[in-house]
Amino acid sequence: MSRWLKRLAAATLVVACGPALAAPGGQSLHSWSASVNGPALYGKGLRTVSAPISPTGYLPQAEGAITTVRWRYRFSRTPPNELQAYLCNAQRCVLLTGAEGLTEAFSGDDAAKGFVFAFQVPGKGALTPVLIGLANEVTVGFR
Repeated sequence: MSRWLKRLAAATLVVACGPALAAPGGQSLHSWSASVNGPALYGKGLRTVSAPISPTGYLPQAEGAITTVRWRYRFSRTPPNELQAYLCNAQRCVLLTGAEGLTEAFSGDDAAKGFVFAFQVPGKGALTPVLIGLANEVTVGFR
């Protein structure tokens, strides 16, 4: 647990809470955004998890339901084609289709809870050069 807390303390967390565009049909009325430094990937076959990405401060609707999640992750160099990237909350993990995008897979989940990114390059052995994570970002739309 102390490793987890150290990673959380070391994370650079930038959060902005505010209203999103109001739209009919159950779309987002609010949103929060946060970013942490991305993890470094040293070896193939090892799952590497980012620091937690959570809202801080007051959420306009503390028990809001997620409608959409935008994600973006960046590395210091182009990652291998076989990189597997996931975005996870307490209920589920979603295989991401690229370095950025939008998903409704977390729709209905608690917007006050956080996320982590998980990365893995299949295979065995060292990943050379090391793949250095720069940023992991989410914007959570909720109502």
